Amino acid sequence: MAKTSPSNPNKKTAPQPNAKVRKLRKRIKKSKQTSEGIQSYSNRRRNKKRKIATSMLAIAILLGSGGLAIAAAWISILFISNPQQVSWLNNFVPGWVKVGSNEQRPHTVQEIQTEIKNQQRIVGEIVALESDTQESFLLPIFRDRNNCNTDCKNIVELRIYHLSTDFEWRSPTKKYYDLTTQFSVTGPEEDEVIAPLVEANAEETAGSSIPLPVSEIGRFDKDAPNPGIWYYLRGDRSSGTNQTAYGYVLYYNSDRRNLQQMISWTSPTGDLPQWEQVTGNDEKELVVRQTVGLEPRLRVYQVQPTEFVVNPIKLSEITLKPSVLQDEAYRDALLIAQSGLWTPAYQWLQFIVKQKGKIPSAAQAQIDLIRLHSQLTKKLADTSWASPSQSVLADLIDGRWGEALKVFEASPQNTAEITTLLKADTGRLESRIDAALQINPNRPEVQAWKALIIASQKDTNQAYKWLNTQSKISPDSLSYIKKLLAQI
Repeated sequence: MAKTSPSNPNKKTAPQPNAKVRKLRKRIKKSKQTSEGIQSYSNRRRNKKRKIATSMLAIAILLGSGGLAIAAAWISILFISNPQQVSWLNNFVPGWVKVGSNEQRPHTVQEIQTEIKNQQRIVGEIVALESDTQESFLLPIFRDRNNCNTDCKNIVELRIYHLSTDFEWRSPTKKYYDLTTQFSVTGPEEDEVIAPLVEANAEETAGSSIPLPVSEIGRFDKDAPNPGIWYYLRGDRSSGTNQTAYGYVLYYNSDRRNLQQMISWTSPTGDLPQWEQVTGNDEKELVVRQTVGLEPRLRVYQVQPTEFVVNPIKLSEITLKPSVLQDEAYRDALLIAQSGLWTPAYQWLQFIVKQKGKIPSAAQAQIDLIRLHSQLTKKLADTSWASPSQSVLADLIDGRWGEALKVFEASPQNTAEITTLLKADTGRLESRIDAALQINPNRPEVQAWKALIIASQKDTNQAYKWLNTQSKISPDSLSYIKKLLAQI
């Protein structure tokens, strides 16, 4: 029989949980295990879905890339074999790119002419582009004008063609040409064309903004600068005795195969622009004549470089504003030139240049423009005119004040005719007189013409009042001018 150890009354034992507490603890433990299991299951499921999505995306990318590669290869094959089947690509490329267009494939000259006729337009004569029209050519396209009796065809487009270099279009019997340039043509507006006539009071109305037609194209073969090719477009306008020519100057850049409009031009004398040596530079300048009656006007353009690759040059007009030299005497000379006193201005400028020595090329260009006008006015003044009024007009335009007074005094008939001339002046003579007085207010011959023009347009009393304002006029000059006024 086993012995039992006696119980120790001093030893404390932990209290044992009852049945309810034990059940609660088991339930909590089980709940934790279940929650962890659910969370672990959810994570596993999420990771599985992510892997499936990644795999599907990779497969889609591979399939898409392969499809694009196949599509690109197929489009390339069609573009080479039959470009017309991929012409729908024009909806997704820039306007200057043409894919599979019938108009862009090479054509024979006969096909080109047929196409133009089908568009109800008129084929012009082929214009030489370079030395051989078999290699390239310019083709003007015309259209009939409505409500027209004479010269009813006007140019609406210019096209440039080059012999195709594609192997596919080489033929021993036919020549195929690529269309390399299309240039739309609209004539200059009427008010621009007749502007020189309006300024000279030779036209009563200023004209409209309606474009005038151009009907002729030609090439500047003589004296035109190189490289490149220069053309002109021309139209003609008749109004009374005025026969005005007008149009555009075009430049063709052979390297870039680019046709560019440089300037518009108008000439009341009906003259085409001409290339002339004006400034003494290596290249000649383009001169446009706008003389009306005895009033000279020339517009001179220089060829100058630009920063544009496609259009590397431009035509820049030589003007008298602003003054190139910051010199008071030089500015005064330009002032009297702008008033129309070309010869006195040029004489003054020659003296200034002699003093200064070397001057900038831009200043020399302004001087050369004045010299060119002076040559015209001197030629007119040297002409023997049958009419006293024309003789006086030519002298006054050239600044020959004393010679003009001699004609005025020659006979009563001369006096009456010249008085009528002065009365009809619209400002071109008086502006010259005022400019001369501004530079030298004490010149008796100029003072005399100022008094005469006031007396002709107003009355002699007004002329006397003006003379009284001239404090530095000499007694002899005053007596002489009053004698002239008494003849009116």
